[in-house]
Amino acid sequence: MEEVAEVDVELALSPSAVQKRSRYRPNHLHPRTGEFFLGEVTFENGVVDPGKTSRACVRILATTGDLDSLLKFGAWSVWEATTHVAQIRVIALVSRAPLGA
Repeated sequence: MEEVAEVDVELALSPSAVQKRSRYRPNHLHPRTGEFFLGEVTFENGVVDPGKTSRACVRILATTGDLDSLLKFGAWSVWEATTHVAQIRVIALVSRAPLGA
């Protein structure tokens, strides 16, 4: 079953990312499976600059099992195509529901 979860996170944007980011949908790499999953990032202050860390909310779409292990692991990497651009650390689970509920 697929679920949608909202998670408060801390995102550290790599200095090599070059430009600041605002609300966007990068590739999120699951640390256990090595597969990418969908996630939309909305920053608490609207944007984050390269080399900086910001609080954000990530809306994740994943299977129940992948979401369980992702939350237990507590961190993952963010990619744009083949370029690693950020690290995410989970602060708190805000909400979680089956897709379409």
